[in-house]
Amino acid sequence: MRAITVAIAAFMYIFGFSAVKAEQAKLQVPHSIRVQHDQIVSRLEHFASRKGANSAAAQRAVTFLKEHYAKEEEFVLPTLSLLPRLAKGEISKDMEPAIAMADRTKSAQSEFQNDHIKITSLMNELIETGKKKRDEELVRFATRVAAQSLNDIEVAHPAAILIGDYVRQRLSRP
Repeated sequence: MRAITVAIAAFMYIFGFSAVKAEQAKLQVPHSIRVQHDQIVSRLEHFASRKGANSAAAQRAVTFLKEHYAKEEEFVLPTLSLLPRLAKGEISKDMEPAIAMADRTKSAQSEFQNDHIKITSLMNELIETGKKKRDEELVRFATRVAAQSLNDIEVAHPAAILIGDYVRQRLSRP
């Protein structure tokens, strides 16, 4: 079912039916990121439902990541939806909310750094548990989630800030 959702989203994006075009005034989390978050939470819930040592660690990770993703999806990630339009050279007043979101992201950087340290710790715990139980699936999954968390700090969050700064700069020009 999830594969169908991804395929439909890809079709809509390729043929121009994106949420950004449908409702440009409202910034939304890019669909690819939302799907990725949903998949991570779903897999963690799967590991949490198993009996054994990794169950408790996976449940802690589920709880924390749901809270963390909610914060990111509120004000960090929606600005990224502007990238395709900005790459085409578009700039308009409906992009203005990205400025406040970027400012909020800047002020929350240390909180997000701490969150991502916690995510890495939770994933390291799952990796160690997976190694002890010889659960390669869990080890691979937790390793990918840790890498995705690092990507947020190295790429997504700085990009969100730059987008807001760029929009501010371009909208202030006559």
